[in-house]
Amino acid sequence: MKKFCTSILVLSVLFLSACASSAPMTEEQQAEKYGVTVERFREEKRAAARMNMGIEEHMMMIEK
Repeated sequence: MKKFCTSILVLSVLFLSACASSAPMTEEQQAEKYGVTVERFREEKRAAARMNMGIEEHMMMIEK
């Protein structure tokens, strides 16, 4: 039982450290991801906020 708990603890720590290591993308990186200029990305981001949408959902909507 003790070995099982230790294994779970080690796996949990590894999982959490992997999640914490990724840094958030900058606006420049996100604009590049969607193939738009930074200015256009900011406009779309404001438009998404006005519609209570996330930027990913909004960008997918305008691509269609």
